[in-house]
Amino acid sequence: MFCPKCGAQNPDGSPFCASCGAQIGAQQPQQPMMNQGGGNNPMGGFNPQDMMNDFKNNIGNFKSFKLAQFITLGGAAVLLISIFLPFLSVKMFGISVSASLLKGGALHWLLAILIALCAGFVAVTKKGMPMLIVGCVAVAYFIMEFFVQKEEFATFSIGFYFMLLGCAAICVGGVMQFLEDKKG
Repeated sequence: MFCPKCGAQNPDGSPFCASCGAQIGAQQPQQPMMNQGGGNNPMGGFNPQDMMNDFKNNIGNFKSFKLAQFITLGGAAVLLISIFLPFLSVKMFGISVSASLLKGGALHWLLAILIALCAGFVAVTKKGMPMLIVGCVAVAYFIMEFFVQKEEFATFSIGFYFMLLGCAAICVGGVMQFLEDKKG
């Protein structure tokens, strides 16, 4: 055992430090920073129980939300709306055909819903690192959709721009919350 006051090594189970006399026997072992949640960890914490508790405590308290939470929640809503809007306008043989993610396959649809739900959850928990991670995932999802959906004769429609706006808002909100947590 090491004394928390002076750092001197003591036999295990010693109630007091042999060097400075400080009490050391009744202390609880300290957990690493990664397992702590809430206000103890400036990075936001990844303890699922703490995140669920934060979600339950904050879900009805929108007055305590800051700009970062509102931007992230708005981005999640816009991302969900983008699923139902035309994503591409394909001109073939003089005919314009609109394609949405709903027509593109269930995987794209489910990924967008999952990202939006995760963004909403971490926005309510007010944890900077998870918000930043979800923001990065949202941007990666948008980039994937851009390259997967891009066709030779296609122009992007309103759904594309809604998806861009939603993913960017989720990312910006995550960055803002992360920087605020890091600063405070």
